[in-house]
Amino acid sequence: MPFNILQRKPKNQNFFVLEIGLERVTCAIFNKEDSQLKLAGVGRKKFSSHEDIFNSSIEALDALSAIVPDIPEKGILGISGGSLETITTIARYERPKATKPIDHKETEQVLNQVIENLDKTNKKIFFSTISGAKIDGVSVTNPLGLRGQKVELSCFVAFQSEVEVELLNRLVGEIEIDVKKMLPTSFSVCKILEQKEVKNALLFRVGLAKSEITILEEGHVSDIYPFDLGMNNLSYIQFAWEAALKDIEKEHAPSLIWLLADNDEAELEKLKEELKSYDWQSKINIPINPKVEIVSSVHHFSVSDITLYALAQEGTTNEDS
Repeated sequence: MPFNILQRKPKNQNFFVLEIGLERVTCAIFNKEDSQLKLAGVGRKKFSSHEDIFNSSIEALDALSAIVPDIPEKGILGISGGSLETITTIARYERPKATKPIDHKETEQVLNQVIENLDKTNKKIFFSTISGAKIDGVSVTNPLGLRGQKVELSCFVAFQSEVEVELLNRLVGEIEIDVKKMLPTSFSVCKILEQKEVKNALLFRVGLAKSEITILEEGHVSDIYPFDLGMNNLSYIQFAWEAALKDIEKEHAPSLIWLLADNDEAELEKLKEELKSYDWQSKINIPINPKVEIVSSVHHFSVSDITLYALAQEGTTNEDS
Protein backbone atom coordinates (compact mmCIF):
# COMPACT_ATOMS: atom_id res chain seq x y z
CA MET A 1 0.00 0.00 0.00
CA PRO A 2 1.66 3.23 -1.10
CA PHE A 3 2.17 6.00 1.42
CA ASN A 4 0.51 9.32 0.80
CA ILE A 5 3.15 11.97 1.35
CA LEU A 6 1.71 15.08 3.00
CA GLN A 7 2.16 18.02 0.66
CA ARG A 8 2.49 21.23 2.62
CA LYS A 9 0.79 24.21 1.07
CA PRO A 10 3.03 27.21 0.53
CA LYS A 11 2.91 29.66 3.40
CA ASN A 12 0.49 32.36 2.26
CA GLN A 13 0.56 35.80 3.86
CA ASN A 14 -1.16 38.97 2.87
CA PHE A 15 -0.68 42.54 3.97
CA PHE A 16 -1.95 46.01 3.28
CA VAL A 17 0.01 48.88 1.72
CA LEU A 18 -1.10 52.50 1.99
CA GLU A 19 0.90 55.07 0.05
CA ILE A 20 0.38 58.81 0.43
CA GLY A 21 1.92 60.04 -2.82
CA LEU A 22 2.51 63.57 -4.03
CA GLU A 23 -0.97 63.95 -5.52
CA ARG A 24 -2.61 60.56 -5.10
CA VAL A 25 -3.43 58.06 -2.37
CA THR A 26 -3.05 54.39 -3.25
CA CYS A 27 -4.20 51.37 -1.25
CA ALA A 28 -3.18 47.85 -2.17
CA ILE A 29 -3.23 44.30 -0.91
CA PHE A 30 -0.31 41.98 -1.58
CA ASN A 31 -0.24 38.23 -1.20
CA LYS A 32 3.08 36.69 -0.29
CA GLU A 33 3.47 33.05 -1.24
CA ASP A 34 6.91 31.83 -0.23
CA SER A 35 9.18 34.45 -1.81
CA GLN A 36 6.71 35.63 -4.46
CA LEU A 37 4.73 38.87 -4.18
CA LYS A 38 1.39 39.11 -5.95
CA LEU A 39 -0.76 42.21 -6.18
CA ALA A 40 -4.32 41.24 -5.23
CA GLY A 41 -6.02 44.60 -5.70
CA VAL A 42 -5.52 48.37 -5.86
CA GLY A 43 -7.63 51.43 -5.00
CA ARG A 44 -6.60 54.97 -5.94
CA LYS A 45 -7.85 58.50 -5.33
CA LYS A 46 -6.33 61.87 -6.19
CA PHE A 47 -6.02 64.73 -3.73
CA SER A 48 -5.12 68.39 -4.22
CA SER A 49 -4.34 69.53 -0.67
CA HIS A 50 -3.26 68.24 2.72
CA GLU A 51 -6.85 68.57 3.94
CA ASP A 52 -8.05 66.12 1.26
CA ILE A 53 -5.75 63.25 2.26
CA PHE A 54 -8.02 61.76 4.91
CA ASN A 55 -11.14 61.59 2.72
CA SER A 56 -9.16 60.51 -0.36
CA SER A 57 -7.63 57.65 1.63
CA ILE A 58 -11.07 56.45 2.74
CA GLU A 59 -12.33 56.59 -0.87
CA ALA A 60 -9.26 54.70 -2.12
CA LEU A 61 -9.87 52.06 0.54
CA ASP A 62 -13.52 51.79 -0.51
CA ALA A 63 -12.41 51.22 -4.11
CA LEU A 64 -10.00 48.51 -2.95
CA SER A 65 -12.70 46.87 -0.80
CA ALA A 66 -14.89 46.50 -3.88
CA ILE A 67 -12.15 44.31 -5.39
CA VAL A 68 -10.87 42.51 -2.29
CA PRO A 69 -13.45 42.60 0.53
CA ASP A 70 -11.14 41.25 3.25
CA ILE A 71 -8.60 43.90 4.22
CA PRO A 72 -5.57 42.55 6.13
CA GLU A 73 -4.99 43.86 9.64
CA LYS A 74 -1.26 44.50 9.16
CA GLY A 75 0.14 47.11 6.84
CA ILE A 76 2.96 49.32 5.58
CA LEU A 77 2.55 53.09 5.25
CA GLY A 78 4.61 55.03 2.70
CA ILE A 79 4.90 58.84 2.75
CA SER A 80 5.89 61.33 0.04
CA GLY A 81 5.82 65.12 -0.16
CA GLY A 82 3.98 67.34 2.27
CA SER A 83 6.07 68.44 5.24
CA LEU A 84 8.53 65.57 4.79
CA GLU A 85 12.00 66.53 5.96
CA THR A 86 15.08 64.33 6.20
CA ILE A 87 18.58 64.55 7.57
CA THR A 88 21.60 62.26 7.44
CA THR A 89 24.10 62.53 10.29
CA ILE A 90 27.48 60.79 10.14
CA ALA A 91 28.30 59.33 13.55
CA ARG A 92 32.05 58.67 13.89
CA TYR A 93 33.56 56.70 16.75
CA GLU A 94 36.31 54.27 17.67
CA ARG A 95 35.42 50.89 19.12
CA PRO A 96 37.38 49.73 22.19
CA LYS A 97 36.99 46.10 21.11
CA ALA A 98 37.73 46.06 17.39
CA THR A 99 37.51 42.27 17.13
CA LYS A 100 33.97 42.15 18.52
CA PRO A 101 31.31 41.96 15.76
CA ILE A 102 29.04 44.98 15.46
CA ASP A 103 25.56 44.05 16.63
CA HIS A 104 22.10 45.60 16.47
CA LYS A 105 22.36 46.92 20.03
CA GLU A 106 25.48 48.94 19.16
CA THR A 107 24.03 50.56 16.04
CA GLU A 108 20.73 51.24 17.82
CA GLN A 109 22.55 53.05 20.64
CA VAL A 110 24.38 55.25 18.14
CA LEU A 111 21.19 56.00 16.20
CA ASN A 112 19.28 56.86 19.39
CA GLN A 113 22.05 59.21 20.50
CA VAL A 114 21.92 61.01 17.15
CA ILE A 115 18.12 61.29 17.35
CA GLU A 116 18.33 62.67 20.89
CA ASN A 117 20.46 65.59 19.68
CA LEU A 118 18.26 66.58 16.71
CA ASP A 119 15.99 69.61 16.72
CA LYS A 120 12.45 68.23 16.81
CA THR A 121 10.55 71.50 17.31
CA ASN A 122 6.99 71.25 15.87
CA LYS A 123 7.83 68.01 14.07
CA LYS A 124 7.93 64.31 14.80
CA ILE A 125 10.31 61.57 13.72
CA PHE A 126 8.48 58.75 11.95
CA PHE A 127 11.40 56.80 10.51
CA SER A 128 15.08 56.30 11.30
CA THR A 129 17.69 53.81 10.18
CA ILE A 130 21.38 53.19 9.58
CA SER A 131 21.51 53.71 5.82
CA GLY A 132 25.19 52.97 5.29
CA ALA A 133 28.55 52.68 7.04
CA LYS A 134 32.32 52.78 6.76
CA ILE A 135 34.48 50.45 8.81
CA ASP A 136 38.18 51.28 8.89
CA GLY A 137 37.64 53.32 5.74
CA VAL A 138 35.80 50.61 3.79
CA SER A 139 32.21 51.38 2.71
CA VAL A 140 29.62 48.75 3.57
CA THR A 141 25.85 48.61 3.20
CA ASN A 142 25.20 46.71 6.42
CA PRO A 143 27.71 46.89 9.30
CA LEU A 144 26.07 44.15 11.39
CA GLY A 145 28.38 41.23 12.08
CA LEU A 146 31.49 43.04 10.84
CA ARG A 147 34.57 43.90 12.89
CA GLY A 148 36.69 47.01 13.00
CA GLN A 149 37.96 49.92 15.06
CA LYS A 150 37.08 53.17 13.27
CA VAL A 151 33.39 53.29 12.39
CA GLU A 152 31.24 55.81 10.53
CA LEU A 153 27.48 55.22 10.59
CA SER A 154 25.15 57.15 8.27
CA CYS A 155 22.10 57.84 10.44
CA PHE A 156 19.09 58.69 8.26
CA VAL A 157 16.10 60.31 9.98
CA ALA A 158 12.74 61.42 8.51
CA PHE A 159 10.37 63.95 10.09
CA GLN A 160 6.90 65.27 9.45
CA SER A 161 5.03 68.17 10.97
CA GLU A 162 3.02 67.37 14.09
CA VAL A 163 -0.16 68.28 12.20
CA GLU A 164 0.47 65.75 9.42
CA VAL A 165 1.52 63.02 11.84
CA GLU A 166 -1.69 63.55 13.82
CA LEU A 167 -3.71 63.28 10.60
CA LEU A 168 -2.00 60.00 9.72
CA ASN A 169 -2.60 58.64 13.21
CA ARG A 170 -6.28 59.54 12.89
CA LEU A 171 -6.42 57.88 9.47
CA VAL A 172 -4.76 54.68 10.69
CA GLY A 173 -7.18 54.57 13.61
CA GLU A 174 -10.16 55.05 11.30
CA ILE A 175 -9.22 52.24 8.92
CA GLU A 176 -8.07 50.01 11.81
CA ILE A 177 -4.74 48.97 10.34
CA ASP A 178 -1.83 47.81 12.47
CA VAL A 179 1.02 49.74 10.81
CA LYS A 180 4.16 47.66 11.13
CA LYS A 181 6.34 50.18 9.35
CA MET A 182 6.00 53.81 8.27
CA LEU A 183 8.68 55.26 6.03
CA PRO A 184 9.37 57.60 3.10
CA THR A 185 8.28 55.82 -0.08
CA SER A 186 11.32 57.07 -1.99
CA PHE A 187 13.60 55.41 0.56
CA SER A 188 12.08 52.07 -0.46
CA VAL A 189 12.15 52.85 -4.19
CA CYS A 190 15.86 53.65 -3.95
CA LYS A 191 16.51 50.08 -2.83
CA ILE A 192 15.43 49.07 -6.33
CA LEU A 193 17.76 51.72 -7.73
CA GLU A 194 20.61 50.30 -5.64
CA GLN A 195 20.23 47.04 -7.57
CA LYS A 196 21.45 48.93 -10.64
CA GLU A 197 24.80 49.24 -8.81
CA VAL A 198 24.88 53.02 -9.14
CA LYS A 199 26.67 54.73 -6.26
CA ASN A 200 25.54 58.31 -6.83
CA ALA A 201 22.12 58.96 -8.31
CA LEU A 202 19.00 61.06 -8.11
CA LEU A 203 15.43 59.74 -7.94
CA PHE A 204 13.08 62.41 -9.30
CA ARG A 205 9.43 61.66 -8.58
CA VAL A 206 7.16 64.08 -10.44
CA GLY A 207 3.47 64.93 -10.44
CA LEU A 208 1.58 67.74 -12.13
CA ALA A 209 2.06 70.35 -9.39
CA LYS A 210 4.53 68.69 -7.02
CA SER A 211 7.75 66.73 -7.12
CA GLU A 212 10.24 65.06 -4.82
CA ILE A 213 13.98 64.56 -5.24
CA THR A 214 15.87 61.82 -3.42
CA ILE A 215 19.66 61.89 -3.44
CA LEU A 216 21.64 58.68 -3.35
CA GLU A 217 25.27 59.04 -2.21
CA GLU A 218 27.73 56.16 -1.99
CA GLY A 219 24.85 53.75 -2.51
CA HIS A 220 22.54 55.01 0.24
CA VAL A 221 19.85 57.66 0.61
CA SER A 222 21.22 60.90 2.05
CA ASP A 223 18.34 63.38 1.60
CA ILE A 224 14.78 63.71 0.32
CA TYR A 225 13.45 67.10 -0.81
CA PRO A 226 9.77 67.83 -1.65
CA PHE A 227 8.96 70.74 -4.00
CA ASP A 228 5.84 72.59 -5.11
CA LEU A 229 6.97 72.27 -8.73
CA GLY A 230 5.75 69.69 -11.22
CA MET A 231 5.03 69.09 -14.90
CA ASN A 232 2.68 72.10 -14.92
CA ASN A 233 5.71 74.26 -14.03
CA LEU A 234 8.17 72.89 -16.56
CA SER A 235 9.72 76.33 -17.16
CA TYR A 236 10.69 76.55 -13.49
CA ILE A 237 11.22 72.93 -12.49
CA GLN A 238 15.00 73.24 -12.85
CA PHE A 239 14.92 75.22 -9.59
CA ALA A 240 14.01 71.95 -7.85
CA TRP A 241 17.13 70.03 -8.83
CA GLU A 242 19.30 73.12 -8.46
CA ALA A 243 18.12 73.53 -4.85
CA ALA A 244 18.53 69.83 -4.08
CA LEU A 245 22.06 69.66 -5.50
CA LYS A 246 23.42 73.07 -4.51
CA ASP A 247 25.61 71.72 -1.68
CA ILE A 248 26.54 68.36 -3.16
CA GLU A 249 30.22 67.48 -3.30
CA LYS A 250 31.65 66.86 -6.76
CA GLU A 251 32.57 63.27 -5.99
CA HIS A 252 28.91 62.60 -5.17
CA ALA A 253 27.52 64.16 -8.34
CA PRO A 254 24.75 61.90 -9.73
CA SER A 255 25.70 59.70 -12.66
CA LEU A 256 22.04 58.72 -13.14
CA ILE A 257 18.71 60.52 -12.80
CA TRP A 258 15.75 58.16 -12.47
CA LEU A 259 12.42 59.75 -13.39
CA LEU A 260 9.31 58.35 -11.73
CA ALA A 261 5.78 59.56 -12.51
CA ASP A 262 3.59 60.13 -9.45
CA ASN A 263 0.50 59.45 -11.56
CA ASP A 264 -0.51 58.59 -15.11
CA GLU A 265 -1.04 62.25 -16.06
CA ALA A 266 2.60 63.17 -15.48
CA GLU A 267 4.22 62.55 -18.88
CA LEU A 268 7.96 62.72 -18.33
CA GLU A 269 9.46 62.78 -21.84
CA LYS A 270 9.62 66.59 -21.89
CA LEU A 271 11.28 66.64 -18.49
CA LYS A 272 13.77 64.03 -19.66
CA GLU A 273 14.75 66.31 -22.54
CA GLU A 274 15.05 69.28 -20.16
CA LEU A 275 17.43 67.32 -17.96
CA LYS A 276 19.49 66.03 -20.89
CA SER A 277 19.94 69.51 -22.36
CA TYR A 278 20.70 71.19 -19.01
CA ASP A 279 24.24 72.59 -18.68
CA TRP A 280 25.29 70.97 -15.40
CA GLN A 281 28.87 72.25 -15.44
CA SER A 282 28.19 75.96 -15.92
CA LYS A 283 24.99 76.23 -13.87
CA ILE A 284 25.69 74.19 -10.73
CA ASN A 285 29.32 73.13 -11.22
CA ILE A 286 28.63 69.42 -11.61
CA PRO A 287 31.42 67.94 -13.76
CA ILE A 288 29.35 65.21 -15.47
CA ASN A 289 26.20 65.01 -17.56
CA PRO A 290 24.11 62.38 -15.78
CA LYS A 291 22.31 59.69 -17.70
CA VAL A 292 18.53 60.22 -17.58
CA GLU A 293 16.10 57.28 -17.51
CA ILE A 294 12.35 57.06 -17.08
CA VAL A 295 11.45 54.25 -14.70
CA SER A 296 9.98 51.26 -16.49
CA SER A 297 8.35 48.14 -15.09
CA VAL A 298 10.14 46.22 -12.34
CA HIS A 299 9.65 42.46 -11.81
CA HIS A 300 6.43 42.50 -13.85
CA PHE A 301 5.00 45.41 -11.83
CA SER A 302 3.87 48.33 -14.00
CA VAL A 303 5.20 51.87 -13.57
CA SER A 304 2.08 52.92 -11.67
CA ASP A 305 2.63 50.08 -9.17
CA ILE A 306 6.39 50.43 -8.59
CA THR A 307 6.04 52.44 -5.39
CA LEU A 308 3.64 49.82 -4.08
CA TYR A 309 6.06 47.04 -4.99
CA ALA A 310 8.90 48.87 -3.21
CA LEU A 311 6.80 49.27 -0.06
CA ALA A 312 5.66 45.65 -0.30
CA GLN A 313 9.30 44.62 -0.13
CA GLU A 314 9.42 46.37 3.24
CA GLY A 315 6.41 44.28 4.23
CA THR A 316 8.16 41.02 3.40
CA THR A 317 11.30 42.14 5.23
CA ASN A 318 9.22 43.03 8.24
CA GLU A 319 7.42 39.69 8.23
CA ASP A 320 10.64 37.79 7.89
CA SER A 321 12.49 39.66 10.61
